[in-house]
Amino acid sequence: MSSYETGRSFPADSPTHRVETADAFDPQWLMECQYALLNPLRVEKADIADLSCQPLKTPSVKVRDHLLPQLVCLERLSHTQRESLLPQLMRYQRRGDCLFSALLQSDAPPEDILQHFRFTLEQTRWGSRQKWWLRYYDPAIFQHLCWLLDESQMNRLLGPIKRWHWPAPHEHWSSLAGCQVEKPAINTPLLSDEQWAAIDRMAMLNTTLGRLNMLAPESATTFENCRWLDRLLEEAQTHFGMTDPDDRRLYAEQAARFHPRIHDHPALQRRLDEVRETEARYSFICENLSAIDMHTMALELKEST
Repeated sequence: MSSYETGRSFPADSPTHRVETADAFDPQWLMECQYALLNPLRVEKADIADLSCQPLKTPSVKVRDHLLPQLVCLERLSHTQRESLLPQLMRYQRRGDCLFSALLQSDAPPEDILQHFRFTLEQTRWGSRQKWWLRYYDPAIFQHLCWLLDESQMNRLLGPIKRWHWPAPHEHWSSLAGCQVEKPAINTPLLSDEQWAAIDRMAMLNTTLGRLNMLAPESATTFENCRWLDRLLEEAQTHFGMTDPDDRRLYAEQAARFHPRIHDHPALQRRLDEVRETEARYSFICENLSAIDMHTMALELKEST
């Protein structure tokens, strides 16, 4: 994936600079972390039957407790019980899934952790009376919040949590340390309209990243490239009126796979003009373009510059 114009570098206090990566899960985390999060819809019931789980309840969501994300109190397990979780965790990881959505370090009691999630899982949006569910317990969401949120917002999101470990693709793991000095006066991240719009695009962004992993496995999934891809998805809609997710994903994939300025090529410019003028589907208009055609366009752009 090209890193061309992925946007300005992140500010020095961005949470991205505090993220650490590991090539594999560290078993010591099971001993160091007091809590874990799991999604009961993604794990087998028998695998969590012996765990001390408490549902993450919020005021407005009316869902049965066993369907809600769960807080696991690891500190209530013996050393041997924690060790016994490792084979299960590895089994899920080998099949591309996760037993735990996150492992958390915190000195706070379970009541405080549950109360924190009660305030942060449900958020308000400007101009809307309803509450919106912020699924940041999902690692596919949390990874993007690291580049989307600023330091103060992330500190509010973490609250009493000192370190957040989460599974990443290819059996890797990431960790984010909090930098909380004192309890903030506001305990919600107060997201902007632009940030909510990016959150709305995250499912599309993750699908795009997954497709690029198959089509261009040499590409690097960095925070900068994730932000750049998100801007391409937004650009496809705001500049060219693409509303279909497949069209927007194709627009971003073309720039990521072939050339960051691939859409400056006259052959694609004509197609984009047609999209704007006739509201035609971009993916349909590009059906006759092969990867060889796209590579040829990229080469012509490189030679012209």
